[in-house]
Amino acid sequence: MNQPDKSDRLNEPPSPEPSRLDKARRIVQEYADDLREIIRKLRRKLN
Repeated sequence: MNQPDKSDRLNEPPSPEPSRLDKARRIVQEYADDLREIIRKLRRKLN
């Protein structure tokens, strides 16, 4: 089997994956948005 050299991998541009911090922020933001929606629905039920 022919495996690519390390030098071949170094010349490739990095994959466009978000950084761990960006991913964590996005997850927390989605969670906060979901909580806001739940609170809105509960407030409607109480009124």
